[in-house]
Amino acid sequence: MLDVSTNVIRGIMYITLDGKLDNKTFKELENNINYLLYKQNMHYFVIDFNNVSYLDTNVFKLIQNKLVEIFLSCGKVVLCGLNNFSLKKYCCRDDIIFKDGFEALRCFYL
Repeated sequence: MLDVSTNVIRGIMYITLDGKLDNKTFKELENNINYLLYKQNMHYFVIDFNNVSYLDTNVFKLIQNKLVEIFLSCGKVVLCGLNNFSLKKYCCRDDIIFKDGFEALRCFYL
């Protein structure tokens, strides 16, 4: 089970994930992002993994594909809370990884 909650902070969509993230639950996250990106025209995202208790390694490629999709739509996305997972070594650039939400939000305003 994955709980996806969203909150807009100064025009940036802050997405908090809570629970297990695997192939099955990734669909819920993907649907939320697609709705926000294509229907609500949001292009700036912070995705917080701090409360994710389990991350399936098969999801790494799906996350990478979604990040590329956001970047190609002229958006920007940063990730935080990946300290317990090795997502960074599989699919992410160093400049989009932050340890907490405060640091992640700051990158949009610098």
